[in-house]
Amino acid sequence: MDMTDTEKQNLLNVAPYFIVENVSETVEFYTKKLGFKIDWIGEGLLFAIISRGEVSLMLRQLKKKGFTRPNRLAHVEAGWHTDGAFAWDAYIWVENADELFLEFKENSVNIIRPLENSEYGNRDFEIEDNNGYILCFGHSL
Repeated sequence: MDMTDTEKQNLLNVAPYFIVENVSETVEFYTKKLGFKIDWIGEGLLFAIISRGEVSLMLRQLKKKGFTRPNRLAHVEAGWHTDGAFAWDAYIWVENADELFLEFKENSVNIIRPLENSEYGNRDFEIEDNNGYILCFGHSL
């Protein structure tokens, strides 16, 4: 089957957009605990872009509080069978989940599922950030 020009385009990166309660506190969490760096902070500290390696995240603080909405909330409200477990807000592929797990553990990150081999063929673990978002980090077995 021949590929169209659109199909031939290589996608290089994605930047999930997280609504957060406080951009400054979230940037501090991601830089100090998870090893991200600041790429850009907007005027008024209401928007920031951070990255680690090829992974970028956009962080937006709204003028009203209470709009942070991790995926797990929708899972629980919908009666999803996992009660919010495995309701990732992002899955991040890494070179070595074992090394990253140890780094995050040393940085006192809230690890909500320990490092393990999954039934879907990855070795991964889950953390919860300071806004309640769940990030899963893993590599293929």
